[in-house]
Amino acid sequence: MRRIFFLLITTLTISLAGVLVYIYSDTRQDRINDLGYTTSVIKGYYELSFRQWELSLLSVGKRLAEIKTIQEKAAFATDALKIYERELLAFGFAQPDGQILVFSGRSPNDTLPNLMLSEKTRRSFDLARKGDGISIGECYYTDLAGDWVIPVRVPIKNENGNLVAVNTTGINYSNVTDDLRRFGFDENYQIHLINKHFGTTQILYPLEKEEYGRILGKDTLQYNFELNKGEKVNEQLTLFSSINPFNNQSCIAIATDIISVNHQLVVSMPKSFIAAEVFNRIKFIGSAYVGLLTIFLFLYTYLKGNLEKSIENLKKEKANLKSIIESTSDLIGLFDTGRKLVEFNRAFKLSAKMTDGMDLQKGIDILKELKHKEYADDFDKLFKRALKGDKFHVEIVYPGTKGDLIFKSTYNPVFNGDQLVGVTFFAEDITEIRNYQKQLEELNTELENKVQDRTKELKAKNRELKKGYEKLQSTQQQLIRAEKMASLGILSAGIGHEINNPLNFIKHGAIALRERLASENHADELNPYFHAIEEGVRRASQIVHGLSHFSRAGDAMDESCDIHDIIQNTLTLLRSRLSDKEIEVKTKFNAERKIIIGNEGKLHQVFTNIIANAEQAIEETGKIKITTKNIENTILIKIEDTGVGMNKKEIDQMTDPFFTTKEPGEGTGLGLFITQLIIDEHGGSLDVKSKKGEGTKFIVTLKCA
Repeated sequence: MRRIFFLLITTLTISLAGVLVYIYSDTRQDRINDLGYTTSVIKGYYELSFRQWELSLLSVGKRLAEIKTIQEKAAFATDALKIYERELLAFGFAQPDGQILVFSGRSPNDTLPNLMLSEKTRRSFDLARKGDGISIGECYYTDLAGDWVIPVRVPIKNENGNLVAVNTTGINYSNVTDDLRRFGFDENYQIHLINKHFGTTQILYPLEKEEYGRILGKDTLQYNFELNKGEKVNEQLTLFSSINPFNNQSCIAIATDIISVNHQLVVSMPKSFIAAEVFNRIKFIGSAYVGLLTIFLFLYTYLKGNLEKSIENLKKEKANLKSIIESTSDLIGLFDTGRKLVEFNRAFKLSAKMTDGMDLQKGIDILKELKHKEYADDFDKLFKRALKGDKFHVEIVYPGTKGDLIFKSTYNPVFNGDQLVGVTFFAEDITEIRNYQKQLEELNTELENKVQDRTKELKAKNRELKKGYEKLQSTQQQLIRAEKMASLGILSAGIGHEINNPLNFIKHGAIALRERLASENHADELNPYFHAIEEGVRRASQIVHGLSHFSRAGDAMDESCDIHDIIQNTLTLLRSRLSDKEIEVKTKFNAERKIIIGNEGKLHQVFTNIIANAEQAIEETGKIKITTKNIENTILIKIEDTGVGMNKKEIDQMTDPFFTTKEPGEGTGLGLFITQLIIDEHGGSLDVKSKKGEGTKFIVTLKCA
């Protein structure tokens, strides 16, 4: 009995021990599998994201390189960002020396930074300049985004492979962590993306925001393992035991390289989590000693749950991968070695429907369904080349509904271990890019021809303009002379009147003198008659003197001109017109510096026109006030009248040629136009202030000698 009991106890103990070992081993393996699955999904997510970012930057960058002006580049970068604004923060188009030319959302006149002058941007920018594809910089914080960003840069090269620019952008760190959160990975997993170019932490998830500044973009987190010392999970994943450098806990980690951007992805979990999970599993079999049936029941329940979980994980993995594949606009297809279609995305299905009217189905041989059979042999050769293990890129031209389509295609052999099991096909539609390139070449040729034709036209126009300008100068001089003659005509009546009066003095004085001398000789009584004769002669001399100044010929601009004398001469010539209307003229000459260098005859014409205008603006009786004063190195002449005044529209047009408010035949409309020309010629200014019904104020400012 004791032996039977011992045997039973031993059997139960051994059975329980075996179950415990199995549970631990199975739990560990289950967690490793889930860790590997998580690593693969994240790697696929990053590779696809990097590829999409690269294509976006290349597409926008090549277009920016083609655009000529900074303003057009800035406008295109801002418009392009609207398409990619969910993934990308901005587009920055930089020269090979690091100077950013345009930045989306910024004015072309803004001062933009040079990426080679900052340590946090120099290393990643220099890496992009030397590379052929996408380069990922070190994560850093920027006030512009108000968040941590991951810089992404792509070199833009010409047809000769020479670097012409670097297109750069930033990925919002919060967007990346939000995507990881949406994947719903186990909360005990730690996702660590390391930039191997610089040995710095690119992404660490989960991580409290307070720790960002200590961890992100720093080289503080170093794992104590090497890739050649781990256990291979598959061709891409390696399992390690290590110490987590973030929390110093013993952990299990799976590492893989993202070769396209030289990054290392490490997904880890603490070993204590496996122990806790094992404990959570085995605590439910405490009743195993009660009987073997309980053990068998537990094993059945456990195995069934494990199988369902594995199936659920497979479904989840398939759904995630399907979501990633369907999110791209590139054509993606997976074929087995027999050329049968295994998987494809929506973009591939739509393209096949449009080009060949083909309804893609799993298991079909696409080459047999092609509408254009003449391309079947070429596609078959490419497929066979991939089956030999050759990974390659090729540009394919295929007929579409609206012309030929151009695809940048990639064939990748797929291996299961060492066995080749299929081929993946990726194709990016670059038809629009090629069409843009062709159109740009045609436009360049057309533009060159137009520039040549336009140059000839401009030369001919310049010759015509030169002749026209010479003719205009001649016409202007004729207008000035014509207006001057018109002014002299206006003054002629006054001159005649003014000369007649003094002549009458002389005439009557002479008659009286003759009569007086005939009667008797009284010298004292003759003095008044002599004074009258002298006054008449003096006034006649004044008028002749003023007229000689006004009509002075020549265009010399180096004469010394006394402004006060010029104004007095003008008033003398206009005296009869002013007295006929009983206009009171007041002068107040306060300027001590009254001499300017210019043309005296033209300045007489200026003040004659202004004072004559003032006289004409006074309908019956009124006042004209003339004052002068010095302001710094100038003399200011103010002429105010109490005439009818002008409205704003008349003030704006008064110096226009041929503009006049007088009745037809009463004015040429050139007086104030010529006045403005003469003042401009003397380097002065003319200001007018007036209100309708309140009179007008002319202010002339000239530089003193």
